[in-house]
Amino acid sequence: MDSITGASVRELVPVDRFEWERIVRRVEMPSTAKFLGLTMATYAEADGSRIWPGVDRLAAVMCVSVPTVKRNLAVLRKLGLVEVHRRGRRSGLADEYRLTMPSDILDLPMLDPSDTPSSADHE
Repeated sequence: MDSITGASVRELVPVDRFEWERIVRRVEMPSTAKFLGLTMATYAEADGSRIWPGVDRLAAVMCVSVPTVKRNLAVLRKLGLVEVHRRGRRSGLADEYRLTMPSDILDLPMLDPSDTPSSADHE
């Protein structure tokens, strides 16, 4: 809790790429946001750092528009799954992102830990 406002303080904890992928696989979110997150993870170092492909490159790799990337990047940031680590310093330089896990991760809607379909899904 924030001592001034009384609001909960959400911390973002850096997390390694492979743990982050397991988390994102389970978090319920729009499919394009999940696709963007998993695509971004392919650019990350093993510790989840140094993601800087830029929105134009991400749009090209994902075969979507730049506004789609920007909109879904906002979703990932709102969920606390990525954070801007360093802003692009000059025009044309991409922001650098970091894979994170929010301190309130258990409050996010998630699939069952086994993330296996129920027997009804096989019918």
